[in-house]
Amino acid sequence: MSAAEPRIAILGMHQETNRFVKITGEADFRAACYFEGEAILAEARRPAPAMPAEIPAFLEAMDRTGPWQPVPILLTSTEPGGPVEQGFFDACIGKMQASLKAAGPLDGVYISNHGAMATTGSHDPDGDIYAMTRALVGSGIPIVATLDLHANISQRMVASVDAIIAYRTNPHIDQRERAVEAAALLRRLMAGERLAKAFIRLPIIPPPLKLVTASGLYGELIAEGERAIGPDIALVSVVGGFFRGDLPKAGLAIIAYGRGRHPDELAQRLAARAWAERERFAQSLTPLDTAIAMAVANGESATGPTILLADVADNPGSGGPGNTTDILEGLIRAKAERVLMGNFVDAAVAAQCHKRGVGARFDAAFNTANADRFARHLKLRLEVLALSEGPVIGRRGIAEGRTVNLGPSAAILGGGLTMVVVSRRIQCADPIYFETFGLKIAEFRTLVVKSLAHFRAGFDEFVTPENIHEVDAGGMTTPVQSRYKYKYLPRPIYPLDLDMVWTPPTI
Repeated sequence: MSAAEPRIAILGMHQETNRFVKITGEADFRAACYFEGEAILAEARRPAPAMPAEIPAFLEAMDRTGPWQPVPILLTSTEPGGPVEQGFFDACIGKMQASLKAAGPLDGVYISNHGAMATTGSHDPDGDIYAMTRALVGSGIPIVATLDLHANISQRMVASVDAIIAYRTNPHIDQRERAVEAAALLRRLMAGERLAKAFIRLPIIPPPLKLVTASGLYGELIAEGERAIGPDIALVSVVGGFFRGDLPKAGLAIIAYGRGRHPDELAQRLAARAWAERERFAQSLTPLDTAIAMAVANGESATGPTILLADVADNPGSGGPGNTTDILEGLIRAKAERVLMGNFVDAAVAAQCHKRGVGARFDAAFNTANADRFARHLKLRLEVLALSEGPVIGRRGIAEGRTVNLGPSAAILGGGLTMVVVSRRIQCADPIYFETFGLKIAEFRTLVVKSLAHFRAGFDEFVTPENIHEVDAGGMTTPVQSRYKYKYLPRPIYPLDLDMVWTPPTI
């Protein structure tokens, strides 16, 4: 290691792949976050950077803990969607490789990625990035990676880096803490510390609603791993996975780092508990008709708490298009009142609103370009309440302190409902997506959000957990795992194969 200023490369590619939706291309990444070289540092040091929160936090932590020299390579990120187009991925990894070669001697590498990416030609592009980096820097240079707890972990990913640090909260509100942890660990590794590692992937794909960490088995497994951290255990990552990727490497994964046999013993203990208590991963949803009736009753009542209906089957944060109509049509037919809904993705309607202006009333046609069995054509007489060009700074939860671009957007009144219509697929996880239009959330009796879990960290000041209802509607992100047609998922796997037998391995 360079005694005075260790040179640390920084790179990453964030995307969560849903095999069952349309392909993600270069334009999707460039519209959200794409930076090369020094542009990474310039953006990261802005007050509200348009990039994953880990990068600014890592830079700040390294600055605080001693001299160093950042070597920015390439960072790109986009919303969850279909497999990444292979040509764009090849171009990115090619630029990463060339920049790492040109960088000269390095003392360490930090990789920030999501961990659940697939491309049109690879089941393990995250592993491709890790393995490429290791091959270039050699076996003696420490590499630390941070990733989402919805990652799908391969043996090659674990083997190629010195440590994988996964988020510990869902909703994800600890990205900055994990980046700080990565910086501290990288300092230790550059000083000569070495860690033994243990990896177990279980044949369990936990239903998404059971990966919320505030309660339940998954949160307990993470907490048990955290309690074990001490002289013999340096780090534990309990990674829930993302089954919609339909990947051979899908499954709940446990990665432990430490001294001697201690990581092996901890991984075995956590895996044994997860398997023994797997029935606790059972989930339930609120039937659509029940949810609509609840909204109607709440709109008619002047008292009682606000309720939130989560359209979990159309979550842009899991690759959903954000334009399904089951809940919207149901609320309109039932004449529900005092309902606030977002974010509905329809760039054409948003453009019409901008063309006609605030106060305009006109007949709009929703889903004219991309209707399907879940997102039907819908004609609606609407009034334009407010307009936005799209950029907002997140106020709470997963987007806090970051710039997010909704694209040209509008708040509208139609069918008795107040709704935010946006141009880009952004899940409704932050109150700012309503507040930027001057909408007062507390004045509504029912909130409807196209999000699966992250809204819980954003809207907890308006609604309590017992008044949140995940709705069983149609869509390409339904948490009901049996409704998908898998091609690559390893079988047998729980809960798709309830009678399967598995014994936690001895490692």
